Amino acid sequence: MHSDNVKDDMGPEGDVRSRGDAKERIFVAAETLFTEQGYAATSMRMIARAASVPLASINYHFGSKRDLMEAVYQRVLGADGRRSSYLDKLERNAGGAPLTVTQIVRTFIESTLRLSRKDNVSGAVFKQLIGRAYFEPGDDFIPSEYVQIMDRYRSALMRALPGLPEDEVLRRMYFLVGIVAYVMAGRDVMHLLGRCAPSTVNDPETLLHALMPFIVGGMEAPATLAEDA
Repeated sequence: MHSDNVKDDMGPEGDVRSRGDAKERIFVAAETLFTEQGYAATSMRMIARAASVPLASINYHFGSKRDLMEAVYQRVLGADGRRSSYLDKLERNAGGAPLTVTQIVRTFIESTLRLSRKDNVSGAVFKQLIGRAYFEPGDDFIPSEYVQIMDRYRSALMRALPGLPEDEVLRRMYFLVGIVAYVMAGRDVMHLLGRCAPSTVNDPETLLHALMPFIVGGMEAPATLAEDA
């Protein structure tokens, strides 16, 4: 039986460090490597080396690499990631009536921006993780809490868009998430268009609020049958 008071994680110079310190170093190393290398390209041995702990220490504290990534997302997302409180509040205030698409999209964007505004490393890590999770298809990790949150938004959009089949709502959600992830990841291509002045404000918050009518218009567009396209 292991004890949390046992000190057997050795640092690079042979200094003995507590298990609590080792767990924090694993967290920091995992956050850094997952954001820099991606989930698939990061091995447990790489994390152990960066954290200066034995490989067995990661297994002891977290189990598998997937469990460790879940823990990283939970710490980054915090309370906002564990529940859809803003969407819940809107639905309660609506008294059972469906929310509007504008309300749902605005809530999704504001919740994302709220996480990115955290004045600590988690805010920066979140912005990088959301970009990697979306733009690197080889990284097949999707945190379970994120799946639960997106299912809440799917349900709300299904009620707001009763004329669309579910697969079409999901397809449009894919592009909604893609737009937000693209902007949050800091991929600034505005100036590549050649007509954007260098002084143009393109921070994520400004861009996402400016894109609200575009996103809502796309979500509310009538379904187009393949034969009519």
